[in-house]
Amino acid sequence: MKNLYLDTRVLDERAGEKFGLSEEILMENAAAGIANFICKKFKKGMRVLGICGGGNNGADVLCTLRMLEGEFECEFILASQNLKPLAIKQLERAKSAGVCESKDVENSLNGAKCVIDGLFGSGLNRNLDKNHIELISKINKSSAYIIACDVPSGLSSDGKVLGSCVKADITITMGARKLGLYSDAAKDHVGKVKVTDLGISTQNYECKSDYHLLQKSDLMLPNRKNQCVNKGDFGHAFIISGEHVGASMLCAKAAFAFGTGLVSVIGEQGLNLPTHIMQASKISDKMNAGAVGMGLGKKGVEELEVQILKGKKLVLDADIFYSAKVLDILDENCVLTPHPKEFCSLLRLCNIADIDIKTLQENRFAYARAWSEKFKAVLVLKGANTIIAKDGQIYIMPYGKNILAKGGSGDVLSGLALALLAQGYEPLDAAISATLAHALSLKNFKKNSYALSPTDIIKGVKCLRKR
Repeated sequence: MKNLYLDTRVLDERAGEKFGLSEEILMENAAAGIANFICKKFKKGMRVLGICGGGNNGADVLCTLRMLEGEFECEFILASQNLKPLAIKQLERAKSAGVCESKDVENSLNGAKCVIDGLFGSGLNRNLDKNHIELISKINKSSAYIIACDVPSGLSSDGKVLGSCVKADITITMGARKLGLYSDAAKDHVGKVKVTDLGISTQNYECKSDYHLLQKSDLMLPNRKNQCVNKGDFGHAFIISGEHVGASMLCAKAAFAFGTGLVSVIGEQGLNLPTHIMQASKISDKMNAGAVGMGLGKKGVEELEVQILKGKKLVLDADIFYSAKVLDILDENCVLTPHPKEFCSLLRLCNIADIDIKTLQENRFAYARAWSEKFKAVLVLKGANTIIAKDGQIYIMPYGKNILAKGGSGDVLSGLALALLAQGYEPLDAAISATLAHALSLKNFKKNSYALSPTDIIKGVKCLRKR
């Protein structure tokens, strides 16, 4: 996994103090990273347009254009006359190198092969005005390849869209990954994210962080190594069935497919389960991990006896988050998998916040972290970029796709986490590997984006390989 930072300015300051690197030197290295990318991506002679604000982000772009001028046809649009000292210096240098200023935004955008967005940096903390929103709209309508310098303009440090935001094909971020690039709202704006160094190795530039970006290599599959084993060595998972039987059935199928030795669905009525899934009327001592909430319904929650769940490793989902009974179950053995509406209910029950979904979605990192600092369980807050939180540490799983936005996907995710708990994974490890497996199962899904079914995820999980 990689570190993420809410604010990298402290890393720049540390680089200056420890290595004697001035802000100007760091800027030259940042610009060189963008220039090198353009040289590899585009043929010489192509037109490159920089959209420059008055701050250091605009200065980075002017510096980049100076490096490219001669091999490329470079010009810039200055969106502010209030320039910071380094922007003034880089403007003079760019003009001296032959970079031209354009006053015609639309013609320049139409003629450019590549546009570098340097309007605003990660320090933006106010809603954009009408003129900037109009300019960003024109950039987004351009057919040019759009590179965001450090962050797409209009995105705050914590990932909010402040009125409007550039939609980049790639974001080349400076020195280290910014947390805001991995918010749910940012996912439609950042494109691919690439880090360029500032003349210092990652080890020397970065420091400890409470925010982490998961990678494919963090997936720990439950592949079996020993040969002298039996089904009991791989756990016995249970799912409490309720009003919507399909949810518990999907969870059970996913748990079985992901390595659990035995899977039982708890229910009184005949459930017509697949032959490899058992049915039981009650939870036994041999069942070591369970899933509670999916499809349970209001009546099922009211009838739930929480005492029998004590001491079991549990995945909690769906309907359980609307009942105060969830507070009686929560401990360090639990993995919670709410979607935003369910998490809002949980926050109210836990006396942390009484907010609507919109407020949560704009502050996902903050609320996930606040909850995890109060409770010992592992939180999996589902979304475009799923958040996993434990003891104030935030882990972001960035591989989710819009095709997963279908009924039943969450039940499969719960089943994957349940499988790993049953097989002895620690809750945090189970949450990380389950969310990664869930997203990466779609690698070979070739059908239309609207066509995914939960069973497609289960099929994909069966074919996963260690990265």
